[in-house]
Amino acid sequence: MPSQSADYRYTAQSELWIEIPRLEVRLDIVGIPIAETKDWDLTWLGDQAGWLEGTAFPTQAGNSALTAHTYLPSGDEGPFVNLGSLRYGDSIIVHYAGQRYIYEVRENRVVRPDSIGYALRHQDYPWLTLITCRTYSEATEDYVYRVVIQAIQVRVE
Repeated sequence: MPSQSADYRYTAQSELWIEIPRLEVRLDIVGIPIAETKDWDLTWLGDQAGWLEGTAFPTQAGNSALTAHTYLPSGDEGPFVNLGSLRYGDSIIVHYAGQRYIYEVRENRVVRPDSIGYALRHQDYPWLTLITCRTYSEATEDYVYRVVIQAIQVRVE
């Protein structure tokens, strides 16, 4: 796996991490800057969750998009391998600055990569959008679909 270039290096903040109880997932959240191609380079992400620059900061009003790998370059399962099994009402917790921001799943969709724009649209309230890949095609050497989970913040503890 290539290392993250110094131009794009953000450090994980121990105060900012995500927990998905149903999946038994706990991940640091790191920033993913938008590249010159107006896309995000995820090759270096590894087993962390990445906050996509250009979306709301996690915990804030708006739509915050986070992504993580389904499978790692080693072939091992990635942190979001079972993301598609989340259901309406499941909890997703973002931990930040000593507080727990609790979200509940409202939508689980599988879409083509060119149809993901709807999931990144602005929201007036704090929403969390989780995105990962699904169904690898050896013919194209790329994933055919994206899993998109959308959750709304229901409380802060």
